[in-house]
Amino acid sequence: MAMVLRAVGGLMMVYAALYLAQFLFSSLYDNPQPVWDVMNVISGLGILAALAANFVYVRSQSGGEPVTMARLGAHVLFFANAALAIWFFRNWIYLLALDEGETASVPVDVIWDFVAVTIPLVLATTGLRLWRTGA
Repeated sequence: MAMVLRAVGGLMMVYAALYLAQFLFSSLYDNPQPVWDVMNVISGLGILAALAANFVYVRSQSGGEPVTMARLGAHVLFFANAALAIWFFRNWIYLLALDEGETASVPVDVIWDFVAVTIPLVLATTGLRLWRTGA
Protein backbone atom coordinates (compact mmCIF):
# COMPACT_ATOMS: atom_id res chain seq x y z
CA MET A 1 0.00 0.00 0.00
CA ALA A 2 2.88 2.35 0.76
CA MET A 3 4.15 2.02 -2.83
CA VAL A 4 0.73 2.95 -4.22
CA LEU A 5 0.53 6.00 -1.97
CA ARG A 6 4.05 7.03 -2.97
CA ALA A 7 3.10 6.67 -6.64
CA VAL A 8 -0.05 8.75 -6.15
CA GLY A 9 2.01 11.36 -4.30
CA GLY A 10 4.55 11.46 -7.11
CA LEU A 11 1.81 11.84 -9.71
CA MET A 12 0.27 14.68 -7.70
CA MET A 13 3.59 16.53 -7.60
CA VAL A 14 4.22 16.05 -11.32
CA TYR A 15 0.69 17.15 -12.19
CA ALA A 16 1.05 20.23 -9.96
CA ALA A 17 4.13 21.25 -11.95
CA LEU A 18 2.37 20.62 -15.29
CA TYR A 19 -0.68 22.58 -14.15
CA LEU A 20 1.47 25.49 -13.05
CA ALA A 21 3.30 25.52 -16.39
CA GLN A 22 -0.02 25.52 -18.26
CA PHE A 23 -1.30 28.37 -16.09
CA LEU A 24 1.83 30.46 -16.58
CA PHE A 25 2.41 29.84 -20.28
CA SER A 26 -1.00 29.13 -21.83
CA SER A 27 -1.25 32.72 -23.05
CA LEU A 28 1.79 32.12 -25.28
CA TYR A 29 -0.01 29.81 -27.71
CA ASP A 30 -3.25 29.91 -29.68
CA ASN A 31 -6.36 28.24 -28.28
CA PRO A 32 -5.29 26.72 -24.96
CA GLN A 33 -8.90 25.75 -24.19
CA PRO A 34 -8.64 22.09 -25.33
CA VAL A 35 -5.73 21.62 -22.92
CA TRP A 36 -7.73 23.23 -20.10
CA ASP A 37 -10.69 20.96 -20.89
CA VAL A 38 -8.53 17.87 -20.31
CA MET A 39 -6.78 19.39 -17.30
CA ASN A 40 -10.12 20.20 -15.65
CA VAL A 41 -11.04 16.51 -15.61
CA ILE A 42 -7.64 15.52 -14.22
CA SER A 43 -7.74 18.39 -11.72
CA GLY A 44 -11.16 17.33 -10.46
CA LEU A 45 -9.92 13.80 -9.86
CA GLY A 46 -6.74 15.08 -8.21
CA ILE A 47 -8.64 17.46 -5.94
CA LEU A 48 -10.97 14.67 -4.79
CA ALA A 49 -8.06 12.26 -4.23
CA ALA A 50 -6.18 14.89 -2.24
CA LEU A 51 -9.30 15.71 -0.22
CA ALA A 52 -9.75 12.04 0.68
CA ALA A 53 -6.05 11.64 1.56
CA ASN A 54 -6.07 14.82 3.65
CA PHE A 55 -9.27 13.81 5.44
CA VAL A 56 -7.77 10.44 6.37
CA TYR A 57 -4.60 12.15 7.55
CA VAL A 58 -6.54 14.69 9.66
CA ARG A 59 -8.51 11.86 11.25
CA SER A 60 -5.27 10.05 12.08
CA GLN A 61 -3.88 13.22 13.69
CA SER A 62 -6.96 13.80 15.84
CA GLY A 63 -6.65 12.62 19.37
CA GLY A 64 -6.03 13.64 22.93
CA GLU A 65 -2.45 14.77 22.32
CA PRO A 66 -1.53 18.45 22.51
CA VAL A 67 -1.68 20.49 19.31
CA THR A 68 1.53 20.18 17.31
CA MET A 69 2.64 21.94 14.14
CA ALA A 70 2.09 18.72 12.16
CA ARG A 71 -1.44 18.40 13.46
CA LEU A 72 -2.20 22.07 12.79
CA GLY A 73 -0.67 21.80 9.32
CA ALA A 74 -2.81 18.76 8.54
CA HIS A 75 -5.95 20.69 9.42
CA VAL A 76 -4.91 23.77 7.42
CA LEU A 77 -4.16 21.64 4.37
CA PHE A 78 -7.48 19.81 4.66
CA PHE A 79 -9.48 23.05 4.88
CA ALA A 80 -7.52 24.65 2.03
CA ASN A 81 -8.25 21.52 0.00
CA ALA A 82 -11.96 21.72 0.90
CA ALA A 83 -12.13 25.38 -0.16
CA LEU A 84 -10.35 24.50 -3.39
CA ALA A 85 -12.85 21.72 -4.08
CA ILE A 86 -15.80 24.06 -3.54
CA TRP A 87 -14.34 26.78 -5.80
CA PHE A 88 -13.24 24.37 -8.50
CA PHE A 89 -16.42 22.33 -8.80
CA ARG A 90 -18.70 25.37 -8.57
CA ASN A 91 -16.81 27.12 -11.37
CA TRP A 92 -16.46 24.02 -13.50
CA ILE A 93 -20.20 23.31 -13.32
CA TYR A 94 -20.81 26.97 -14.20
CA LEU A 95 -18.60 26.63 -17.29
CA LEU A 96 -20.25 23.39 -18.35
CA ALA A 97 -23.67 25.10 -18.15
CA LEU A 98 -22.68 28.03 -20.41
CA ASP A 99 -24.38 28.23 -23.77
CA GLU A 100 -22.32 27.97 -26.97
CA GLY A 101 -20.40 31.22 -27.53
CA GLU A 102 -21.18 32.57 -24.04
CA THR A 103 -18.20 33.58 -21.89
CA ALA A 104 -17.67 33.46 -18.15
CA SER A 105 -18.26 36.54 -16.04
CA VAL A 106 -15.40 38.50 -14.49
CA PRO A 107 -16.05 37.18 -10.93
CA VAL A 108 -15.88 33.60 -12.25
CA ASP A 109 -12.59 34.36 -14.00
CA VAL A 110 -11.20 35.81 -10.76
CA ILE A 111 -12.13 32.64 -8.85
CA TRP A 112 -10.42 30.60 -11.59
CA ASP A 113 -7.24 32.54 -10.84
CA PHE A 114 -7.54 31.59 -7.15
CA VAL A 115 -8.14 27.97 -8.19
CA ALA A 116 -5.16 28.03 -10.55
CA VAL A 117 -2.87 29.23 -7.77
CA THR A 118 -4.27 26.85 -5.17
CA ILE A 119 -4.25 23.61 -7.21
CA PRO A 120 -0.44 23.39 -7.46
CA LEU A 121 -0.02 24.30 -3.79
CA VAL A 122 -2.54 21.77 -2.46
CA LEU A 123 -1.63 18.92 -4.82
CA ALA A 124 2.13 19.40 -4.44
CA THR A 125 1.90 19.58 -0.63
CA THR A 126 -0.39 16.57 -0.41
CA GLY A 127 1.75 14.69 -2.94
CA LEU A 128 4.93 15.43 -1.01
CA ARG A 129 3.38 14.15 2.22
CA LEU A 130 2.21 10.97 0.48
CA TRP A 131 5.62 10.54 -1.15
CA ARG A 132 7.51 10.95 2.13
CA THR A 133 5.32 8.99 4.48
CA GLY A 134 3.33 6.64 2.28
CA ALA A 135 0.30 7.50 4.41
